[in-house]
Amino acid sequence: MTPILGHDQVHWFVVKFQSVVILKGDFIVSAVEKFVEKFAESLTDQPLSVDRLVTESSNLSPEEMMTALSHPAVGRAGIDLMADFMHPTDSRYFDAIYGSYYGQRSIRGWLVPMMSEISFIEFVPTSEPEFFDDGEGVTTLDEWQMVADMQAMGMGEGKMPMSRGVSVRRYRDSWITWACDVYDTGSFRVPPPPGVEAAPLPDAPSPKEWQRHLATPVTVCSEVDFDADCEQFHPTDSVYHDPIFGVFHGRDEIKSWIMDIMPRVGNIEFMPVGPELNNGKTYLQEWVQVAVTSDGERVPMFRGTSVRRYRDGFTVYAADYFDTASLMDPEVMAASAKCGSSLTAPDIMKYKTRGV
Repeated sequence: MTPILGHDQVHWFVVKFQSVVILKGDFIVSAVEKFVEKFAESLTDQPLSVDRLVTESSNLSPEEMMTALSHPAVGRAGIDLMADFMHPTDSRYFDAIYGSYYGQRSIRGWLVPMMSEISFIEFVPTSEPEFFDDGEGVTTLDEWQMVADMQAMGMGEGKMPMSRGVSVRRYRDSWITWACDVYDTGSFRVPPPPGVEAAPLPDAPSPKEWQRHLATPVTVCSEVDFDADCEQFHPTDSVYHDPIFGVFHGRDEIKSWIMDIMPRVGNIEFMPVGPELNNGKTYLQEWVQVAVTSDGERVPMFRGTSVRRYRDGFTVYAADYFDTASLMDPEVMAASAKCGSSLTAPDIMKYKTRGV
C-alpha cells in the first residue's frame, strides 16, 4: 500500500482554484480548463496504459497542476495524469514501502497498477497545502491521515485511522521532478487477523540510497540547544507528533519528553537530503538520521521529513515523519548501540502508554 492515489484524489479536490485565465474567443477560459480538455482528447489518441509516455510539459504552474489533478473531468484518470506530470527522465518518486522509482516510465509502471489496489484506503488532508520557493522552482508540502474503510476490506463496519504521512513535491518548468511520500509502515507489517489474506510487503527501503543536499548543513544532535528549541513552543496551544513516542501537547509536556529522550539518543546526525525551507509560517526539512559509531562509521538509520508551523512568534505544531520499520534492521540496531544510545523499550513504552 502507498498513499499517493487516495491522497491526491481527496486532497486535490479541496485545493482552491488558482489558475490564470486566458482569452478564448468570446469566453474567458482558465488554463486548467483548456489543459483538461486537451488531456481528455489525448486519451482518445493515446489510451491510458502503463506504456504511455508524455514528453511535452503541461505549461501549467504548480497550483494549476494540482487543480487539474482534481478536476471532475479527469476523475479516476487523476493517477494517470499524476504520472504524466512526472518528468520523462529527470524525476524520482519515493514511497515508504516500495522505495524509489526513476523516470516517468518506471514511475507509471509502478504507480498506476499499485494505486488500483488500494481503493479501500482514504487519504484525508490534515492541513492546507504549503508552497515554498526553493531557489530553483517550487516545492509543495501536504500532510494527511490514512483511513481504512473496514467494509471495503471485508472486516466489518466503520473507518479505522492508520498512519499519518507527508508528501513533498518539487516542480520544475511544469514538471514534477521529486515526489516523496514518507509515513510509518509499521502497522502494515503486522500479520493480519486469522482468515484475512494480505500480500507480503518488501523489506523497508534502505536509507543508504540518499545523497546529502550539500548546500544545507548537517545537524549534529549533540550540538543542538534543545532547551532553547523547547522554549519556542506555545505554552498551551502547541502539539508535537512523533511516530515512536506519540503525541505531546503544550510546552511543558513537549519539553519534558524532549529533554528526557534527546540526551540519550547517542551520537546522532541528521543529514539533509533536500533544502531547508521556510515560507514564514511553515518550515520543512527532509533528512536521513545517521548513527556515528564509536569507530567513526556513519550508518544511515531511516529517512524522515520534519514539519514545523509558526504563529505569533511561537512554534504551534511539530511533526516528524519516518518509518519505524527501519529500526528493526539488524545493522541499524547494532549501530544504535555502537553510537552510544541508552534508550530502551521501557523508555518508549512509558510515553506510548500514557493515558492507557
